Amino acid sequence: MTLKKYQQIKLAIIVVISIIFSQSIIFKNFIIPITTLIISSLILILLRRRVKEVVADERDYATAGKSASWAIQIYSWIAVVSMFVLYAFKDLNPAYEPIAMTLAFSTCLLMFIYSFIFNFQNKIKFTSNSSRFFILGIIIAIFIGIFTLRFFSGEDNWVCQKGEWTKHGNPSFEAPKIPCK
Repeated sequence: MTLKKYQQIKLAIIVVISIIFSQSIIFKNFIIPITTLIISSLILILLRRRVKEVVADERDYATAGKSASWAIQIYSWIAVVSMFVLYAFKDLNPAYEPIAMTLAFSTCLLMFIYSFIFNFQNKIKFTSNSSRFFILGIIIAIFIGIFTLRFFSGEDNWVCQKGEWTKHGNPSFEAPKIPCK
C-alpha cells in the first residue's frame, strides 16, 4: 500500500468516526464511540504496517518524543495550579471540589502512565514484533473499562421521573438544583 492511499483511508476513517461520535452524543450512547475508536485504531495500526514507503524517520520520532514530554509537563503544571485554585475556592461553589479532584487524579494517572510506558520502553526495546505491547495495552484498556462501568454506572444517583428528582439507590449528594423536565 502506498503512503498516499493510507492517508486517504485514514481521512475516511476519521470522517466516519466523527459522524459516529456526533450521532452517539445526540442519542446519549457512549459505548459505541469507545468501541468505534478502539476498532478504528486497530485497523489503522494494521494498515500502517502494510505501507511500503517511509512514514516517519528517526528525526520525526525524536521530535515527537520531545513534544510529548513538553506537552505532559505543561498540562501537569496547568492542571495542578488549576486544581489548587479550584480547591481553594470550594467554599464559594461546591462544584469546584470535584473538578479539582478530577484534575488531580487525572494528572496523577497521566504521570503514572507516562512513567510506566517510559520504563517499559527502556527495559523492553520495541521491535517490529511488538505484539506484547498491544496485548498489554488491551488488557489495561479492559481493566479501565470494567473500573469505569462499575464505579460510574450511576447506581447511586438522582433520576428525573415525572418532573421530580427521585433517589436511585443511595446517592451521597443532594438532588440537583436544576429543574427536572
